[in-house]
Amino acid sequence: MREPKGGGLLTNAKSWTVAVLLGACASQMTFASPAGGDVKVAYGWRFEVYANNIPAVDNVAVAFDGEVYATQGLTDGRGTVVRVEKGGPFEVVLADLNHANGLYVRGRYLYVSEEIPDGRVLQFDLCGGGRHLLATLRNPEGVDMLPDGDLIVSEDSVSGRVVRIQRNGTVETLLAGLNRPEGIAVAKNGTVFVAETATGRILAYRRGEIEVIVHDLDEPDHVAVAADGALWITEDTPSGRLLRFHNGMLETVLSGLKAPQGIAFLGDGTVLVAEQDRSRILAVMRKPSP
Repeated sequence: MREPKGGGLLTNAKSWTVAVLLGACASQMTFASPAGGDVKVAYGWRFEVYANNIPAVDNVAVAFDGEVYATQGLTDGRGTVVRVEKGGPFEVVLADLNHANGLYVRGRYLYVSEEIPDGRVLQFDLCGGGRHLLATLRNPEGVDMLPDGDLIVSEDSVSGRVVRIQRNGTVETLLAGLNRPEGIAVAKNGTVFVAETATGRILAYRRGEIEVIVHDLDEPDHVAVAADGALWITEDTPSGRLLRFHNGMLETVLSGLKAPQGIAFLGDGTVLVAEQDRSRILAVMRKPSP
């Protein structure tokens, strides 16, 4: 159930004015979607279906070797993490999960969260196959890693938190009183970006300071930082958007998506986005220069 927009309990937040791309550079072309409906793509961009027929696909991550992994947000122990081949079938690598959601890969280890009231945050060894319980949290969703190697996780609730899971197992609250924080991403300089879904805001947190860098979005869900520093954002709605925020400019790259979720990047910069209600992953890239 989606919560209505409204101010959360977060205080002392600065606000930036967001400039929106207008004119010819923001014009869009319409392409027929293979799964029905229309997806619109901004001028200078193109997309293709990377993988199809993945029920309840939620988040996506790319490992150091280029392998692509995704979560299936199925309940009642049917949730999984799958390895995805471009244009081909997927292989289950981790099963028996409840609403598998957040996903992060670093080295040989995969980290996944279960978005339920007593949800687990698990570490899974892609080489050895063992799983390890790191913490049990309230609706844990977004998962990423801080520069010091500690995990950072968001709790999707109306009085949600962003927490640090230290390597010794201690759970430390970094932010509290957020209104449904979902996606989370860490930049190279340690800045933490949080999608606060119920307020339509994207927050930036660094060294104890909070800024609102984007506002007035419609159900922002996941965020990811690209190699060029651009912040990518999905809006989880029946006609959702894939957005790119860079140098103070907000660009709609795709629109008309059905419940877009997690975002990841291939080594060549291609953007992967999970489109949940069409059970597929899209690959988005710039058009070659003429």
